[in-house]
Amino acid sequence: MRCTQARLALSSVLLLGACGAPAADHRTESLASAAAVASSFVSANGSHAVPAHARAASADAAPRDRAPEYIRGLYVTAYTAASKRRMPQLLALADSTEINTFVVDVKDENGILYLSGVPLVRQMGLRTGHPIYSLKALADTLRAHDIYAIARIVVFKDPILSKARPDWSIRTPTGALWRDKVGNTWVSPWDQHVWDYNIAIAEEAARAGFPEVQFDYVRFPEAYKSLPRQVHPGATGSRTDAISGFLTRARDRLHPLGAVVGADLFGLSMNDAGDVEIGQQWETLSGIADHLLPMVYPSHYFPTHLPGVPHPNRMPYEAIRTAVGMGVIRNDRLREAGVRPARTIPWLQAFNAPWVDRNYPYGPQQATAQMQGVYDVGLEDWIFWNAASRYENVQAAFDTRYESHAKIFTPPHRLVAQVNRFEGWGMREARQKAVARAGAAAGRTTGGR
Repeated sequence: MRCTQARLALSSVLLLGACGAPAADHRTESLASAAAVASSFVSANGSHAVPAHARAASADAAPRDRAPEYIRGLYVTAYTAASKRRMPQLLALADSTEINTFVVDVKDENGILYLSGVPLVRQMGLRTGHPIYSLKALADTLRAHDIYAIARIVVFKDPILSKARPDWSIRTPTGALWRDKVGNTWVSPWDQHVWDYNIAIAEEAARAGFPEVQFDYVRFPEAYKSLPRQVHPGATGSRTDAISGFLTRARDRLHPLGAVVGADLFGLSMNDAGDVEIGQQWETLSGIADHLLPMVYPSHYFPTHLPGVPHPNRMPYEAIRTAVGMGVIRNDRLREAGVRPARTIPWLQAFNAPWVDRNYPYGPQQATAQMQGVYDVGLEDWIFWNAASRYENVQAAFDTRYESHAKIFTPPHRLVAQVNRFEGWGMREARQKAVARAGAAAGRTTGGR
């Protein structure tokens, strides 16, 4: 992938770093894959300055309860955040529209993107690029524009760490480092050293003033039949046990810092009873994370994935309403069972998908259709993804007002019937375990009373 250097910093606080463009779990725009809200911004002295759009909440409220009332966001690469030309353009867009959230890379699969003080980073001599010179300065800039700042951290797709610590990595049956289809090595989601390394980076972002941390690639790599079998030396339990264990530890360490814990998921996690074979079982993770961000890009669905949506990329409204609607039904059932589910913040598509449909560009009409799909299932929140942080083609869809648009959602029979089928395919059991887990956590909080 061709890269360019960001030459100057924003407001003299963000400095030049290595060139490169992040890929994402989401994505596929010559990237091949790709993030919602916490509420209070941590200032230099550790106090919290609540942005104007945040909800009113008591000082001792859970981090997620101090989040903005509506999350309307954009993904911003670290290189864009460090650009003297590009970042002011995005700030101006946020100042003049409903956009109130930026998801900014602080660590991607190419390494840490700021000057980190995490001891393990220095001990292992990990190669990193530093387009963001100061996380605190960036968080302060976003706060000054009343923008909710989310730090995106790529977790298990980490070729840098896996090569530095092969003993923490996924191996092949012969003992070599396992590689995915494009040659990337991954660290093992079962390895707790990997958990602690990424959580330490998240803690650093939270202390710098980011009120939310969003974990991406918080999953196992796809186990294609054409690839060698994945060997995880420390494997215990299921794939979902590994992912839920990591998110539980992250939550327990980040909540005391006032930070919200978010996780990016495959969109299909809402549309499959199991873990989509990557450890992302919806009920399990919805009962742990504060925010879940399913990647429901219409271009990423096959004609057979969503009932009644035979041409997903050309049916952006129907694709979003159907995919997210199933997640809403499942969260409602969790809530009825006594578990507070995660806030669902869909990732929406702000890019063309010529590999699916060469002659169907995504512009304001498609962006509006996706947002309406979110609102029509009773949700308010969304974040748009473009790998290069280019939103000129869709920005006409953004409202100049910041207000509620959610509708009352009466699930159609077809969706309810589909979710009902999931009950006997493991969803009911996962929900029951989420209820038990929530009860155990409540018992620990109250000392067992």
